[in-house]
Amino acid sequence: MTGKEVVNWRGLKALGIPYSRTHWFRMCSSGEAPRFFKLGRHRNSPPVWWLHEIIEWLEARATAKPADAPTK
Repeated sequence: MTGKEVVNWRGLKALGIPYSRTHWFRMCSSGEAPRFFKLGRHRNSPPVWWLHEIIEWLEARATAKPADAPTK
């Protein structure tokens, strides 16, 4: 792994992200989760995320104390 990999929605699910697309995009928009970007200019271009940002986000959530964990 070079640190420059991207993951798409299926990649997020394979990493164990349990949220629906709607909830995940809401989290991305509010800053609770890493922001996505598109590889192309077309509106149907799929969103992708930097793998290292997703892994850092997962590790931060895993090491957070229950009181520090965000609530809905």
